[in-house]
Amino acid sequence: HKFQDYGAWRKQVSDQVQDFRRWLQEHDLSDAQVELRTNQIVDRLAEDRLTIAFVAEFSRGKSELINAIFFADYGRRLLPTSAGRTTMCPTEIKWNPEQPPSLQVLPIETRGAQASINDFKKIPDEWTTFPLDVSSAESLVRTLQRIRDTKRIPIGEARGYGLFVHSEPDEALREGDSSMVEVPRWRHAVINFPHPLLAQGLVILDTPGLSALGSEPELTLDLLPNAHAVLFLLGLDTGVSKSDLQIWQSHIQPAGKRELCRFAVLNKIDALWDGIRTDEQIEAEVLQQVFYC
Repeated sequence: HKFQDYGAWRKQVSDQVQDFRRWLQEHDLSDAQVELRTNQIVDRLAEDRLTIAFVAEFSRGKSELINAIFFADYGRRLLPTSAGRTTMCPTEIKWNPEQPPSLQVLPIETRGAQASINDFKKIPDEWTTFPLDVSSAESLVRTLQRIRDTKRIPIGEARGYGLFVHSEPDEALREGDSSMVEVPRWRHAVINFPHPLLAQGLVILDTPGLSALGSEPELTLDLLPNAHAVLFLLGLDTGVSKSDLQIWQSHIQPAGKRELCRFAVLNKIDALWDGIRTDEQIEAEVLQQVFYC
């Protein structure tokens, strides 16, 4: 309801600005500078979005939570949620009614250019677009799986993209292939999806784990600091791990000054309901993790 109120306020202000512009024109009080300024205000209000970033290490249930909130009506998990690295690149989920439902992905090779993701958003030809059939859950699942695409490139090229650190065990090379390494195929993804909350201006930023946060400077320098709220997901089955703490200390705590808009979310508590523990034991274990957080 508060989000609807915000959307109504935004529309009311936009209408008032346009009424004021018409009044100035009718009384010959407008000029090119005033027109430019009022157009900028109207455009800014129309493009205004409320961005919520979901941040977590791998396998903390982040994509599952997004599926539950936005795609439950399909009865299927639309975003990839299998074990391991399911979100290979930062993914924005939003709705622009002026464009058809689609998945747009930016090739990883664009890391070699001196341009930001926002710069590339102004160059549609640089993106690969896959149409989304919102009437078919099966089709949506197949298309959105493309977010997980990977490719094998030479080590030198991967280092140039900031994607290969030999000391990291999860970046180990495959046996018998000492010159190539597997990397995400895409640098960034944008899902344009018709959902009532997204239609009101909500944008979800789904971010990968620690290694991806460290290798994509724009995430930590621009996207996360400019998010209006950050949801940091922790898994009760893993507790607060060393990599969880590193994400918090390196990427969330320093990101802007919106301390009241950072939320630590303890996920996967249903794993404790195994029929063996008592309700008191379950509550004690949850509270222990909450206290540690």
